[in-house]
Amino acid sequence: MMDDPLLIKYSVIMVDEAHERSLSTDMLLGLLKKVQRRRPQLRIIISSATIDAKSMSTFFHIRRRNIGQAAEDSAPSELPATLSVEGKGYNVEIHYVEEPVSDYLQAAVDTVMSIHDKEPPGDILVFLTGQGDIDAAVQLLTEDAQNNGLLVLPLYSGLSRADQDLIFSPTPKGKRKVVISTNIAETSLTLEGIVYVVDSGFSKQRFYNPIADIENLVVAPISKASARQRAGRAGRVRPGKCFRLYTEEYFVKEMPAEGIPEMQRSSLVSCVIQLKALGIDNILGFDWLASPSPEAMIRALEVLYCLGILDEDAKLTSPTGFQVAEIPLDPMISKMILSADTFGCSEEIITIAAVLSVQSIWVSVRGAQREFDEVKLRFATAEGDHVTYLNVYKGFIHSGKSSQWCYKNYINYHAMKKVVDIREQLSRLLRRLGTVLKSCERDTQAFYFSVYLLFLSYG
Repeated sequence: MMDDPLLIKYSVIMVDEAHERSLSTDMLLGLLKKVQRRRPQLRIIISSATIDAKSMSTFFHIRRRNIGQAAEDSAPSELPATLSVEGKGYNVEIHYVEEPVSDYLQAAVDTVMSIHDKEPPGDILVFLTGQGDIDAAVQLLTEDAQNNGLLVLPLYSGLSRADQDLIFSPTPKGKRKVVISTNIAETSLTLEGIVYVVDSGFSKQRFYNPIADIENLVVAPISKASARQRAGRAGRVRPGKCFRLYTEEYFVKEMPAEGIPEMQRSSLVSCVIQLKALGIDNILGFDWLASPSPEAMIRALEVLYCLGILDEDAKLTSPTGFQVAEIPLDPMISKMILSADTFGCSEEIITIAAVLSVQSIWVSVRGAQREFDEVKLRFATAEGDHVTYLNVYKGFIHSGKSSQWCYKNYINYHAMKKVVDIREQLSRLLRRLGTVLKSCERDTQAFYFSVYLLFLSYG
């Protein structure tokens, strides 16, 4: 859209998994509605298994223009079509607890053991909140599973690719596979052998406090839409059962129908600069699918103004604002990269920025915490994590980008390959912007001081 704001090259745009209501999805839907006012012939397809089709249809309903209104603003007056495509699925029995559980982790473990003792063969998928809960549940089940035929496997983003791929391998004869996962298994993948689902009723979600300018990852109740998605995992290959660790009364009367859109619980700094770069200066008048909080919007404008990205009229500054908008990173990191030229350490800063763009370069291995900590100390420096990342990157390059080196050092090989790709992309982008990359590696003291100042200012 930066190159082609009206998407002239396209006649159909399809947005999938719209129910996830990510920041990018909501912003894209608002932009597509704006484009469709100018291009009524553009077809927009929005697909989802659980979204409220009526509210989405209403959002895209553009009334017939008034007399005298510009012709380019004309649009179809009928409501968008709503199509329902019935997929092949099997019946899923839903079971609830009679009383609220005080410890969903222990309740999940107990439920898995009960299913294994009482139910016919079939794999089990358990939904928990994050790595800590999952590792604890795996340990509890593994202790009980030594002689009872359970194959217990974790699934979360911090796992190595090899460990993640284990969940797709066929279940050995005489075994029952138990996959304990975050909400990544709700929609992103399908496990063919799953017959039973255990739903804790919780997930980890990011919530942004615009007053304190702090984003927290907190455990929060899921919505009915998520609960239905989870239950649906059990009916893919044959009739299944879903065991919900909350009461039916809570599901019917108290559980929210939809989750809180990311737009209403996230920092809007990146969102605002993207809209500004697309020429949308009236941010407050933008047609949001879910209106963000005024506090979050004001905070975003304040941050961008303080960074010199917006001027007093809330327009992108030249050249800084437009340059930052071209760099596909958080604006604070982008401004840091541009400022590194002044400090003479842009080579090092784009490496750090690339590492910060991936979720984690470390691989957590169960039962090897001591060895993992010892390996991290080899790369660690008193100057902090960011210089540690530089040491890891240098070691990876000097190893010839070896996967074996990564395995020995508990480093995520695929994440490091992505770091190299991102770094090269940033390098090309900066050259295109006219920035000459500089390194301060020879002057160690100056380097540490430069990195410290940059992260104090922008990190």
